[in-house]
Amino acid sequence: MRILLKSVLVSDSRSSFHGKTVDLLAENGQWIQIAASIQDKADVVIAGNQLQWSPSLVDLRVHNTLPGGEHREDWESLSRAALKGGVLDMLLLPTGSPVPQQADSIRFIRQKSGQITFHPMAPLSLDNKGENFTDLFDLHRAGAVWFGHGAGSLQAVDLMAKSLQYLQTLPVTIVCRPDTEALSLYGQIHEGLQSTLLGLKGIPVLSESMSIQRDLDLLRYVRANAFGLANADFRLHFACISTAAGVELIQAAKAEGLPVTADVAVHQLIFTEDAIADFDTNKKVFPPFRAHADLEALWKGLETGVIDAVVSDHHPVEFESKALEFDHADFGTIGLETLLVAFVDAAEKRKLKNSLDFITHKPASLAGISLPVVEVGSQVQGIVFESGVNHVYQLTDIVGKSKNSCFIGETFTTQITYVIKGDQILYQG
Repeated sequence: MRILLKSVLVSDSRSSFHGKTVDLLAENGQWIQIAASIQDKADVVIAGNQLQWSPSLVDLRVHNTLPGGEHREDWESLSRAALKGGVLDMLLLPTGSPVPQQADSIRFIRQKSGQITFHPMAPLSLDNKGENFTDLFDLHRAGAVWFGHGAGSLQAVDLMAKSLQYLQTLPVTIVCRPDTEALSLYGQIHEGLQSTLLGLKGIPVLSESMSIQRDLDLLRYVRANAFGLANADFRLHFACISTAAGVELIQAAKAEGLPVTADVAVHQLIFTEDAIADFDTNKKVFPPFRAHADLEALWKGLETGVIDAVVSDHHPVEFESKALEFDHADFGTIGLETLLVAFVDAAEKRKLKNSLDFITHKPASLAGISLPVVEVGSQVQGIVFESGVNHVYQLTDIVGKSKNSCFIGETFTTQITYVIKGDQILYQG
């Protein structure tokens, strides 16, 4: 099949055509011609106003609801949401029930890949209880290269230290969503002005910064006692950074030469604590929306390379667990469908250079994924999206099972129109 894209702005920083508006012709899943104007016939012609081409998205943080949470999301609805958002690779947290903690479970998740490639993260401890180790090396042999403690941070210092010691010998990544549970316990929103005005228990910045500091100290300790066995590709990754203090700690660690990376959830780049003033439970997320100064620090972290990627932190929650008083509602927002449109809109306002890299090539590099680049002879895999189109995101727009999006009611000016892989159109909006 031949697919012709007319007058498309290439947004792929690794391509020699980056920043140029060209025609793109593909045949049998490969680009065969890229030029200012192509008049050849094609089976499918894609044209429109202000069209852009981007590589497909790589999302490093998706909460796995399977097995046990089919009422929140199943494989079909998860894939449907991902395709609408242009996410063709996703990292699944070890958050199913039961927890996917055997080698067969890792292989099973990987085998579920089709149009979407699922990359399973393995748990550090059995049932994510923080008491006894899983078989870390067996899980790695089964294909796991990312390890974490459910969706959070391993609170047991001794287990975290031993996890670093054991796994630093392998080309793997340990993920920590920094949180000191003794400080965040029963917290509802950011500890600040709004928590005082609304009478809700706050989650302090210290909860995040203390956790980051602890894990950096442990990393320094195990590296100082590695006896030359540390793998060059081992890494400690901090997920969903939300505070200026966290950015500063990671910046210092990188300057020191520690193998550290970090990501931020897209909604943390858009909302502050003020968004909670109307008690919208869809905006109850963890970590919580922080102060304006924290939001500014997160954008600065992207600009300076301290933060490596932007994620959706896709966390499906059924209606019944959100339709409650704010302090009883569950944390979490879905985000696969809106990762690109929300981030592109926000990044354009900030004039962030090569912003799409933070949801494509940069997370792909962290995950060891090779995304095709727009060049003649390379594979076709990416997204066509249209700019300058005002669209109010509504409940009816959501294709996943759970509808708990913090973006309901927000106006986007970007819209995904096609997702293409090889010679297949996987999604057409």
